[in-house]
Amino acid sequence: MNSISPVPVCIIAGTRPEAIKMAPVIQAFQKSPLFKTQVILTGQHREMVDQVMAFFNLKADYDLAIMQPKQTLTDITCLAVRGLEELFVKLQPKMVLVQGDTTTAFAAALAAFYQQIPVGHVEAGLRTSDIYNPFPEEANRRLISQIAQLHFAPTTLSAENVEKSGVVGEIHLTGNTVIDALLKVAASNPPCEIPDLDWDKHRVILSTVHRRENWGEPLSDIITGFQKILDSHPDTALVLPMHRNPTVRDPLQAALGSHPRVF
Repeated sequence: MNSISPVPVCIIAGTRPEAIKMAPVIQAFQKSPLFKTQVILTGQHREMVDQVMAFFNLKADYDLAIMQPKQTLTDITCLAVRGLEELFVKLQPKMVLVQGDTTTAFAAALAAFYQQIPVGHVEAGLRTSDIYNPFPEEANRRLISQIAQLHFAPTTLSAENVEKSGVVGEIHLTGNTVIDALLKVAASNPPCEIPDLDWDKHRVILSTVHRRENWGEPLSDIITGFQKILDSHPDTALVLPMHRNPTVRDPLQAALGSHPRVF
């Protein structure tokens, strides 16, 4: 009896959220003898993706390394499509898996479509019905839906949204892979040591505020809100992961960097 050759599949990630949410998917594919799994990073985010890959003990098979200073959405899209086209021609995958609504996900879906490779869309069906909010994510996820042939929806509402979009292909209700990632991390009970933060002494707020729709005046309003909370609740501390984008990082650092209860 002849053995069946494993099916070549490419899994794409470019940003930290994609890497987190795709980590359980990559691990599941790599455990299966039915697939030859190739992990491709575009490099849309650099160090932040490397942190996630290392945490989940994953390694990329290919890295386009497209990240450059002050890159625009056009830069990311063009470089990713061109680089992925070359890899898809070389690797000849039978399926390309993308996650969510990033520019990397859209570019990968488009590059696969141009090579007539079926696309599987993880976390399909999120919608706001405002094409510019969030920008560019709302457009990205809608465009991917029209290209994909397998739609993996995290919720019943997401599945309904995909169906209403008049898509081709199959819709599967799967749940959200970020929960799988969360449970894997929680099971390892990792330490969370932040210098000078006394977890017993303070109530702790964890906040991330880096999204594009927060830039500018909305970020100023968020900072004002943080300051009011800290002033009125002296037993409260704020843990604020700092995005590498200076558009976000610099205002936060200027306003909150010297506060004794902001970490």
